[in-house]
Amino acid sequence: MKKVLSLLLIGILLNGCAGKEDSPAAMIRIAQKARKSGHLEAALNFYNKALKTDPDNCNALLGLAEVYIDMKLLDAATEYIRKSESRQKSLEKASYLRGKICLLAGDDAGAEREFLKGKSADSLNALGAVYDSRGEHKKAQELYKQVISHNPNYIDAYNNIGLSLMLCDKYSEAIFYLENACSLQDANVAYRSNLALAYGLSGNVDKARSVYAQDFEGKELEEKIAYLEDTIAAKHH
Repeated sequence: MKKVLSLLLIGILLNGCAGKEDSPAAMIRIAQKARKSGHLEAALNFYNKALKTDPDNCNALLGLAEVYIDMKLLDAATEYIRKSESRQKSLEKASYLRGKICLLAGDDAGAEREFLKGKSADSLNALGAVYDSRGEHKKAQELYKQVISHNPNYIDAYNNIGLSLMLCDKYSEAIFYLENACSLQDANVAYRSNLALAYGLSGNVDKARSVYAQDFEGKELEEKIAYLEDTIAAKHH
């Protein structure tokens, strides 16, 4: 069924292009949609199609790097980042992607160095995650707030600060930020599950159930609540 849906989505994307300008920008937009939907092979195809028309297009080069990072093909990702950097363009995004590669390779110090090179929302948010992984939660939360102040719709910063606050047992504050994340257009089951967890850990299991019920029902919902109750019990021992 998933394969059928994947093919269906790819067909929709292709049809959306039919009759329109077959430009690199159009191909890149479709590639971004495919990547966001988890259709990585389709994203690669569209980015490569953009490059055939414009071999120096840095958005396509870095887009390919992002997809290869998603696929954990780090050498291929690094090669496309190099190609972009050789054109002296998009250097800040290149640093962000190099930081992601460092994280996947287990090099937190290298990731920090790369993220510090840029001041983009992506770099600051990722740097916050590095600090959280070290237990430097206050430092991380300051970065997430900085991202939100300049990018009020940056959903991952709301989500990350919510998770960071939960690690500090600040559940009311965590709920505030996670509610904001779940109110944004790109909110999905992962964000809502984090919100449900925050409600549960705050002692409001009924509210947690209502949030889980947006995505789960029946046996699956009961399993989520049972796991939540086990988590709460373990935390109190």
